[in-house]
Amino acid sequence: MRKVIMITKGILRQELGSVRVMMGYLLGVTFLALSLNDFLAYAVDMKEPVNIFEAFIVTENQGTAGRFWILGYLLVIADAPFVKGNTYILLYRSGRRVWNMGMLLYVFLQALMYTMCFAVISVIVNIPYGFPGGIWSSPVYMLATVPSNAIAEKYHIFFEGAAMMKHMTVLQAFGITFLYMLCYFVFLGVLLYVCNLVFGGFWGLAAVAAVHLGGVILSFAAGLHQNSAYFVDGAGSHWRYPGMMLAFILVLALVSLFAVGRVEIQTR
Repeated sequence: MRKVIMITKGILRQELGSVRVMMGYLLGVTFLALSLNDFLAYAVDMKEPVNIFEAFIVTENQGTAGRFWILGYLLVIADAPFVKGNTYILLYRSGRRVWNMGMLLYVFLQALMYTMCFAVISVIVNIPYGFPGGIWSSPVYMLATVPSNAIAEKYHIFFEGAAMMKHMTVLQAFGITFLYMLCYFVFLGVLLYVCNLVFGGFWGLAAVAAVHLGGVILSFAAGLHQNSAYFVDGAGSHWRYPGMMLAFILVLALVSLFAVGRVEIQTR
């Protein structure tokens, strides 16, 4: 395990200094800022304070926002399987499977940091307009319980979170929203890594694009959603999506452990 952590620290140190990674975070934050601007404009016009944790919950549960937030993360990990000049030395010293586990851990850490970046910025920006705690605010309650095309057209926001507000506090909703976002990013990151490791070329991005766009189409055509607000019913249904994502991630990780000993790893 120590070798896995050391390999992950090494690739993390190399990648965080990359212009591509910095541009990925900047792109993601730009899309986040657009969503936050709509929410804060609504909060200001309502002339009532909002909970500082609500901005992240509402904006992440916007279907359009989530579809674009992924672009910055894909830019961050686009270099998978992260073969560097010192990779052959690491493979010789630690073995292929240990190196593979280090790369998987790196994908998880990047997904965690990317999600944390969104959550922290959402809270900080919302501080001048709100209050802390676990109580939902009146503006968000109105947004969730009073259907209004006027609000959607003027502020470009909606929040179908009436069930979430009924069965969860703001802090619980913030946590489950964070978990949904993290699970999805980890899944796509591991999928990209495994496909690039096994097939090389553009196949990783092609697989991720197919999965992501397929989810978008299903959300429109079949009403299948990935946002946490749609799964909260007071009966624990909101844990099904993270459980499903975890199963997919474990399967992909096992595939990578099987494949890493058989593929040819080439430096770029």
